[in-house]
Amino acid sequence: MTVERFNPGVLKFCAALGPGFTLMWLIGAGPLSHFVYLPPPSAANTAAQTVATYTDNLTQVRLGCVLMIFASSAYAFWGVAVSMYGRKAEQGRPVLFYSQIVCLAVSVVVIMLIGCSWGVAAFRPGETLPEVTQGWNDFGWFAVLFTSAPFTGWALALGFAIVLDKSARPAFPRWVGYFNIWAAIFFCPACLMLFFKTGPFSQNGIFVFYIPVGIFFVWIVVLSVLTVKAINAEARELRLGLDAQQDSRPHADIRASS
Repeated sequence: MTVERFNPGVLKFCAALGPGFTLMWLIGAGPLSHFVYLPPPSAANTAAQTVATYTDNLTQVRLGCVLMIFASSAYAFWGVAVSMYGRKAEQGRPVLFYSQIVCLAVSVVVIMLIGCSWGVAAFRPGETLPEVTQGWNDFGWFAVLFTSAPFTGWALALGFAIVLDKSARPAFPRWVGYFNIWAAIFFCPACLMLFFKTGPFSQNGIFVFYIPVGIFFVWIVVLSVLTVKAINAEARELRLGLDAQQDSRPHADIRASS
């Protein structure tokens, strides 16, 4: 149903692309690529081990990279839908909204670079120096984990916008703002992968991969569900407003004719 240039169906489709992105990326990094990337391998693996992993699963890895590349588009549509309702929390100069959009754009590029980097690694494994393949593989993992800054920035901008919202009917409940701030804090330890090749703070460690990435996907699902609720609430308000206008028209016509 379209109400005064407001199409809840399109918005809800975009909001549903959050779980869609999650599914696409996990399938691409997991079963489609023959589980080369999930669970994450150790950063201490030698260049020869990395090359062997690619050559043994070459077609599967390439297919997985293609799916992960297209997942970045799903993330973009989802992020815009969420940020549009974050925009409703601000009045005047919406600096937090524009900050969300900038961080979202950078995040989309980062997600695209993950599949792109691993795709480059899978382009000539065994033909180039093993260190070249290992370097591109490492770059893909740095895109996954070390580049948490734009994701943290977006979550913080959205969180503060929600917390500072003083309107009578906010798009998101206040606890969602604190949830965003909490999630942003837990995205940050992923950067510790730069300092460790083994252990809990390494590429495949619990504090660098499993906790930040797990919270990231939970964050996506929570925001998707609440954005759909916000869309339904707005559509209901607009529909009630139009019904009230239509009910008042017969009375106005009667008064005009008399």
